[in-house]
Formats: sequence, C-alpha cells, structure tokens
Amino acid sequence: MPHTFSAQRLTAAIATILATGTLVVAPASAETRIETVLGTVTKSDPIRTSYIRKTPSDEKICETQEVPVYEQAAAGNNNGNSDLGAMIIGGVIGSAIGNKTSDQQGAGAAGAVVGALLGREHAKKKNQQGGQQIVGYRQQEVCSIRKVMIEESIEEVTGYRTRIEVDNRIITVETQSPLAMNERVELSRETTYTLR
Repeated sequence: MPHTFSAQRLTAAIATILATGTLVVAPASAETRIETVLGTVTKSDPIRTSYIRKTPSDEKICETQEVPVYEQAAAGNNNGNSDLGAMIIGGVIGSAIGNKTSDQQGAGAAGAVVGALLGREHAKKKNQQGGQQIVGYRQQEVCSIRKVMIEESIEEVTGYRTRIEVDNRIITVETQSPLAMNERVELSRETTYTLR
C-alpha cells in the first residue's frame, strides 16, 4: 500500500504541473574563463560629434545720420546793449499792460518798471545759456552697442573606432585615444561555458 500511495502523490504532482504550466528546474552550472590575448591594430578612425555653440557678444553698429548744426552765442557774453534793449521792450510792454488793467494814476509807470526788470532777467538767462539756432545740417556717423548671439559650428573628436585583428578575426572597439597601425595590444577575452 505505501508504494501505491507514493505513485498517487507523484501522479497528482504531475497533474498540478500540467495544469499550471510551471516546472521548477535546478539551474545548470556554468563556467566562465577570462584570459588575456594579443591583437594587432589594423585601423583607428576618429569618432566626431558636431554641435552649434552660441556665444553672446557686443556688436558695434554705426550709421550715418543728419545732425543739426547750431550757431551758438558765447555764454556769459553780458552785452549791455542786449540788456538795455530787453529792459526797454519790457518797460513798454509793462506800461501798456499797467495802463490797460488799472485806471489808477501811476499804474503804467509801475508796470513799466516791473516789465523792465522782467526783460532784464530774461536777457541774463539767455546770455548764460548761450543762444542756439539751427543754421544747417551735416552728416555724422552715430554708433551704438547691442548684444548679439554668435553661432559657430563646432566639431569635436569624442573617441576612436579601432579595428583589431585577433584570433584570425577583425573586431571593433572604441578607445579614448588613437592607436597606431600594427601596434600590438592586449585584450581581455571572457568565455562562458554552459550546458545546452
């Protein structure tokens, strides 16, 4: 009877595996060997990368413009004639305003004095600033500075694609520096053995 019971358990286990479709198999053992082999360089080509570099820069822009030419009276030229003329004109205007605005006697004389003083002050300011008058135009180069982006195409070598003959085969590896033609190099070879 114990033998029959054991066969029933095995049959049940096989039925379960068939129903679920899972079977646990013990991993097969593998062996990996690492060895050093010699190879010969047959070619070493640069790997190039291109990109656009943008750099901010100041750019001077100049253009020809028409600018006014002024005739300028010398500042501080305290000409007594211009002061006197301004006082007379101010006095006349002040007298006329005083007579028109007031019926009182002497209002015209007071207006003349005030107008003369105002006219003199106006003449003084004009002499200090120097009178300016446009007498013509001339062409002049006017420049300004503005920010611009300068674009340049940059090509850089980022490594080397090197072909090496090893075990009567040509393999390709990437290196950081170029290798010379017919140079002998050491390579690390890793071989893994497993059961099929």
